[in-house]
Amino acid sequence: MEEWIFAEKLPVDEADPKKLMTKWANVAEDMALVPELNVRMRVEDGHFVIEVSSELFDVFRNA
Repeated sequence: MEEWIFAEKLPVDEADPKKLMTKWANVAEDMALVPELNVRMRVEDGHFVIEVSSELFDVFRNA
């Protein structure tokens, strides 16, 4: 099972979900990772929550 790690949380009424996902997809691509496998977004309690794979987190943290 893949571990997902919290990356960012923004209120639904203050964020554009497409822009938010594009931002994180670009981060994944910059690190030579496939965005669809390394970034996900969900809605929870009125917020968009971005989570990243442990692989992306590790690359991002060590960069």
